[in-house]
Amino acid sequence: MDRFPRKIILLLSVACFFAGGDSIAGNPVGDFFKRLGNSIAHPQHTPTPRPSTRKKTSQTQQNANGQTPSPEAPPTPPPTTPLPTPTPMMARVAATAPPTKSRRDLPYGIPVPGKPGFVTSPYSPKSGYVDVRGFPSGTEVKDPYSGKTFLTP
Repeated sequence: MDRFPRKIILLLSVACFFAGGDSIAGNPVGDFFKRLGNSIAHPQHTPTPRPSTRKKTSQTQQNANGQTPSPEAPPTPPPTTPLPTPTPMMARVAATAPPTKSRRDLPYGIPVPGKPGFVTSPYSPKSGYVDVRGFPSGTEVKDPYSGKTFLTP
């Protein structure tokens, strides 16, 4: 009979270890099973990376000159280089189409959001922007990329 209470105490202590609440180090076993269940339930979802809890010592860090900073001085930030500005898509100026006597069904140019006076051609939308500033709405213009005629919006 002496072995039975020992087994119960051992099983209870192991259960308390696994079911223990959050401690300073967290619950790695519980986190593992939680992540395992989430990965099965949501296979396409990738978890967001958690920040590292390790502290970096200033003695092992070195600045850009290879010098170790002193503990009382704040670390010097690395020199900032300006980021290159993204180059806008090339824009060509549209020309007025030759007048025609009959009314044709022509497509309209697609307005570029945030850029008034610029459209994309309905015939070659990936070529670039077409500058239609100065043309009133409904004017037939010649597409500089494809040579076809479309209407200004």
